[in-house]
Amino acid sequence: MNDQELFRLSKKERFTYSLMQMPNTILGGIFSFLFVDQFWDNLQMDQTLFVIAQILYAVVNSLNDFYFGRISDNTDAKRWGSRRLIYIKWGGPLWSLVFFLTWFPWSYTNQWIIFFNFLTIMFSFDSLLSLVWIVWLALMSELTENHEERNRMGLYNAYFNILGAVFVVIAFLLFQAPNGLLLFRIFAGFCSVLCAICYIYVGTHLKERPELYVNQEHLPLFKSLSEVLKSRSYITMTVFRVFNQLNGALSTAFAFTFLYWLGDIYILIAFLTPIVSILGSWVYKSLSGKYDVKILVIWGRTLQILLSIATFFILYIPGTEFIIWGVVFLNGIFGGYMIFDVPIMSMVMDEDEVFHNKRREGLILGTNAFFNKIAESSAPILGTYILLLFGFIQGETPSTDAILGIKFLFLIIPAIVNFIALLGIAFFPLYGKNLEKLQKQLNELHTEKKRVYDSSKDTGDIERTNKL
Repeated sequence: MNDQELFRLSKKERFTYSLMQMPNTILGGIFSFLFVDQFWDNLQMDQTLFVIAQILYAVVNSLNDFYFGRISDNTDAKRWGSRRLIYIKWGGPLWSLVFFLTWFPWSYTNQWIIFFNFLTIMFSFDSLLSLVWIVWLALMSELTENHEERNRMGLYNAYFNILGAVFVVIAFLLFQAPNGLLLFRIFAGFCSVLCAICYIYVGTHLKERPELYVNQEHLPLFKSLSEVLKSRSYITMTVFRVFNQLNGALSTAFAFTFLYWLGDIYILIAFLTPIVSILGSWVYKSLSGKYDVKILVIWGRTLQILLSIATFFILYIPGTEFIIWGVVFLNGIFGGYMIFDVPIMSMVMDEDEVFHNKRREGLILGTNAFFNKIAESSAPILGTYILLLFGFIQGETPSTDAILGIKFLFLIIPAIVNFIALLGIAFFPLYGKNLEKLQKQLNELHTEKKRVYDSSKDTGDIERTNKL
């Protein structure tokens, strides 16, 4: 039996897993698009306090990501009924509540109250995001070993990401509309309830595979870290994802500046972007049957870099703003390789299990998130300083120089960041024959684990019957 026939999932299993992408996108997307606008631009938070808050956030939230990843690995599934799903079922609704409370400032004038409000929201929102998101990412590699299935789930994720993106765009427009705050808050409350329902559904309907981890012993923390951090696959994957995170945080946190640059056209672009992205996802899913995922990512990322640089210089020519439409379309197509993000992480987790006979997705994702959150916290600092360098003034219509700074922030900076991420994936070793060998070893290991687990269950049933 080959890889294409092993460990297939039902449509219901794929649907249930990928459904969670929608609330993740809604909560994470709306927050990412609006928290800088809310605290830095609208409430005009002092720049020094803003930077201090971001540094504190980077420290605290990078550490709690590591902690939450570790704790989910060590959760007693026999006691709690699951190792991952319990955090989705209960943590998801709590995360939804914190999201709703974000949009009710403690003060509109007192800088210190705004500062502590900002810290409280950032710490609690991101901690719950990490708790829920990490265990969801970990589940893909547990649900199936089949790379085709993982790529298919990546495509399903893209579908639900589009649904979530619609909510994000609507929220963004309501937030920016004159006198739209009340409607925005009502909409945020609706989103909060919808997301909580989705998390409860996923947490109660998805099934784990206890045979993969129930009998494994827990290794000391530092020994586990040493084994993970020595992995070339882990290091290169982390470089790739960290700079993706930095780029994504820049594009979402400063989306409000697009309105200054493009005006109402940006509203149409905001609706077009998720539609184009699904076309890109289709293209890459189709190509994944012929080419290695690594090769597809390298080509897509290279084209995005060239597109960003070319666009920046073309826009110096008067009357060329119309090319933005073509840029949005091409960038969405070129960037469709992001459907492979979670499958690539799953390869690293597979390799770790084959080498060390341990399922510790939480530790791998948590340590990866440690570096991701440093990048995420650096984005608002980097972005605000670039805008200020070009003469951007908070709360005021930007000058011609400030508009140039916005273009620089969204075109040249991403090209630089994307190039560094490209170096990470270029040295990623799990492709071609290496990946085929890993797949064969993993299938054999999981087949044996399933046999041992079923045998122990049968023995336990017999012993319980004899006692009766």
